[in-house]
Amino acid sequence: MAKKMKSKYDKYWGNIKNTNMMIFIAVVLDPRYKLQLIKWSFEKLYEKEDAEFLTSKVKETLFRVFDSYRLFGDNYQRSSRQDPPEISTQELEAHETSFAMEFEKEMQFNESANKNEVELYLMEALEKSGVQFDILNWWKVNSTKFPILGLIARDVLAMPVSTVASESAFSTGGRVLNNYRSSLTPMTAEALICTQNWLRNSPKLVLEELIEELEKLELGMVKFLLIIFFILI
Repeated sequence: MAKKMKSKYDKYWGNIKNTNMMIFIAVVLDPRYKLQLIKWSFEKLYEKEDAEFLTSKVKETLFRVFDSYRLFGDNYQRSSRQDPPEISTQELEAHETSFAMEFEKEMQFNESANKNEVELYLMEALEKSGVQFDILNWWKVNSTKFPILGLIARDVLAMPVSTVASESAFSTGGRVLNNYRSSLTPMTAEALICTQNWLRNSPKLVLEELIEELEKLELGMVKFLLIIFFILI
């Protein structure tokens, strides 16, 4: 049994370099740990070169994801823009200088913010750990400060760590579905699942009443059969 469990573990975690980096990105997006916990853990578990390589890979992955989200946001903003209202040549000339200066200032600010958003997040002090810390609420509050990272956190933190239940992956009881269950038609399987959900969600009092009614019916049927039996004799 231990060998089977070890084989299952090695399949997903045997080679850390092949591990899905999004697992570590989720840790970095926790303001209590960020990249410090990743770096510290790798240094404890692996050789110096491997630790530096993995830390660099996690950081590189975060920047790549950030660039992808930023590109998507820019394309969305361009597609959602409406045509500007028509203005006269005189009005355009009157506001051309101020408009150009304002536009240039805005572009410089956006470029600086987008370029440094990840660095600013990583440079900030870690949040204090606590039982009451709500990471989702933290990102909700700080989404105006880190808009693109907020979108990344919203998607990454909603991902399940694994789509395979641990009970199924490490169960010693073998396959949950046998040949009989696997041969059920979709309609039959749906009926069984829906019936099971209905029974689980039914109030306990209702089930007890149904059982009592069934017992009364069974008792009445037994009495009826006994009467018929004695009449025939």
